[in-house]
Amino acid sequence: MKKRKVIKQGEEEYWKSFTDILTGLLLVILLILMLLLLLLTQMNNEEHEKDYDYETYNVYDNNHDADYWQHENQKYDNDNSSSGGGGGSGVDDPGDNDNEGIYFDIGHDKTAVLVTVVDEETKNVIKKEGTLFELYAEKDAHGGLLTLHTYYPTKVEYKQYETTEAGTFYLPEKISQGWYSLHNLTAPEGYSVAKDVSFEITESLDWPEPFMVQVPMSPAKAVIYVQEVDSVTGEKIGGGSYEVFAAQDIITLDGTVRYKKGEKVDEFSCDETGAGQSIELYLGTYTVQQKSPAQFYALNRSKLNVKLEETDSDANRYSLRCEKTRATVNLTDEYSKDPIIGAVFSVSDRENLITDKGGSVTLTDLEKNTTYTLTLENLPEPYRRSFDTITVTVDNDGYIEGKTTRSITETAYMTRLSVDITDILFKVGISGYDMKLYNSDGVIAEEWETNSAAYVMEGLEPGAYELEINNNRSGRIKIDLKDIGKLQQMNKEIWTLWDTVSVVVSAAVIGLAVFLVIYFVRKNKGKRKSKTESGEK
Repeated sequence: MKKRKVIKQGEEEYWKSFTDILTGLLLVILLILMLLLLLLTQMNNEEHEKDYDYETYNVYDNNHDADYWQHENQKYDNDNSSSGGGGGSGVDDPGDNDNEGIYFDIGHDKTAVLVTVVDEETKNVIKKEGTLFELYAEKDAHGGLLTLHTYYPTKVEYKQYETTEAGTFYLPEKISQGWYSLHNLTAPEGYSVAKDVSFEITESLDWPEPFMVQVPMSPAKAVIYVQEVDSVTGEKIGGGSYEVFAAQDIITLDGTVRYKKGEKVDEFSCDETGAGQSIELYLGTYTVQQKSPAQFYALNRSKLNVKLEETDSDANRYSLRCEKTRATVNLTDEYSKDPIIGAVFSVSDRENLITDKGGSVTLTDLEKNTTYTLTLENLPEPYRRSFDTITVTVDNDGYIEGKTTRSITETAYMTRLSVDITDILFKVGISGYDMKLYNSDGVIAEEWETNSAAYVMEGLEPGAYELEINNNRSGRIKIDLKDIGKLQQMNKEIWTLWDTVSVVVSAAVIGLAVFLVIYFVRKNKGKRKSKTESGEK
């Protein structure tokens, strides 16, 4: 049998450590070789760039307000790109062609350009970052969207240019002489997108004193639209006028205070259809108040808060509900509070008004600064009037005593007599009695038969009356009926057969009870006496 070689524990650890050291050394050598290869590649690129003829010029960095980067530039062909783009991408090869057919000679005859965004009205700079533009070549054989570049530290192309916080931007490289056009893509808040701005480069200017291009932007404005409608019918009405006030300072981004808080900025009237609109106003928050109402309508004293955010939006259209000036008279019964139907009121220069099933009449189409008098001409029988006229005064704003609709409650009345016949002992109503009521002329004004309930008579003329019960002429009861709206009551208690029977029965019961008591007392007394006598014996 062949003997196996036994490796001691110490020798095994020695060879394992040695292997790890060799592996690490190989990895370090491999890393050094890769770094050397990368360095050689970079040196080749630099040598390649030196093969081109460069001229030195300054480029303004859009991300810094006062720094200039010094680098070299080259003559090369640029591709014409018809599509817009955003931002720039780093490109190390300056020989890339991005604008087909458009040739740029980058040299001392080129001009640096500074673009400033200004308010069209005030010419103040709109200091807002992020406003985007594109640059187009005009009157050029090829024309089209231009792509510009920066080359340090890497090549970056630009198809869009945006303003800094100062409201300005430099074109990233100088451009040749000729005609150009700036096309605005976006506008800062509160402004409209600008029209294209054309400019011509005719001289060579450097970065410290660049060619200045101003892009005027018009501040956005909007119109407040108002439609008046009747608050009850919803129908369109016309003739009201309105005032518009600034609810806060209205300030555009150029720093100009267009309106101060509380300043009246416009006044307009609605046409016969109830439609009205303000002038064009700068975007912001406003308050609309009615100055004068339409004819026959009360002034709407509520304020309409308007926030103009869009130049053309349904959000700027408001429906204003207007209340017609009205006076309503409610005529009720003074005692029962029931409505009185058919009462007639007269009003000067108008047709008579008649109370409806709710006991009401409504006076409308009232002129301002006018007093109206309603006269009660007629009441349904048997009502009696407790007033003659009602006065309604409409003020300059179309209000009646501070209200757009004034509700007035008046009453009329009739005489009411309640006759209740009860027995003396039990105080309950008596049925079956013939009752007659005679007036002062001895004529029967009312007759009825009692039914245990009080009998109410309405509409009797005030005066003296006599009440006859069961044809007992000698026992007539005198009644004085007053001219008042309250219920007048007459209660008469009389002795009836039932009262007599009740007394007799009660007396009999009481007599029997007394007799029985006396009887039992005497009987009990006799028993005690007998017992006493028996005990003595």
